[in-house]
Parts: sequence; structure tokens; C-alpha cells
Amino acid sequence: MRLTICQAPLMIANVTQKRLCIAILPFALLNAACTPQRVRTALPPADLLTCADEPQAPSIPSRDGTDATQFERDRMTLAYILGLRSAWGDCAAKVAGVRAWAGEVE
Repeated sequence: MRLTICQAPLMIANVTQKRLCIAILPFALLNAACTPQRVRTALPPADLLTCADEPQAPSIPSRDGTDATQFERDRMTLAYILGLRSAWGDCAAKVAGVRAWAGEVE
């Protein structure tokens, strides 16, 4: 087994090698103390991480042939479609917000 200069200081016979090992030791300790700090990951704002919930599907009344029922079915379907569109728009806007935020962070 081969020993390096600083691995076995008691086994070093040469005085010059002992002095070299003693001279290098403080620099080795300082180098160990100068480790790079961890980089913290920047997180996006919390309000950009959640989207609006999608609306509940309406319980549409069955067809009975009257105009009033058809009008009610159309009204409920339209409200549902507009709710879906609004939830999609909310998420699309937040994804665009995260994209813009990430562009500024880089």
C-alpha cells in the first residue's frame, strides 16, 4: 500500500516532507470551508399555481316538447359551456403568467 505525504505524517522520515505537510494543512482546511453555497430554486408565485375548478355538469331536464323546457335546457347548457371556457381561460392565463415569470427569472 502506497501512502501519500499527508495520509501518514508519522511515517514520513524526511523533515522537508513534514514541513510541507504542515504548511499545506491550513490551506486544505480553508479550502474545505469555502464550499459553494447551495443555490435556492426560485418558486413561482403561489397564485399562478392553481387554476379555477371546472364547473359541475348540470342536471338537464328531459325533453318534453315544450319551448320552456327547451329554453331551460339551452340556458343550462350555455352556462356550463361558459363556465368551462372561463376555467380554461383562467388556466391559460396562469400558464402564460408562469411562462412570463420564468422568462424574467432566467
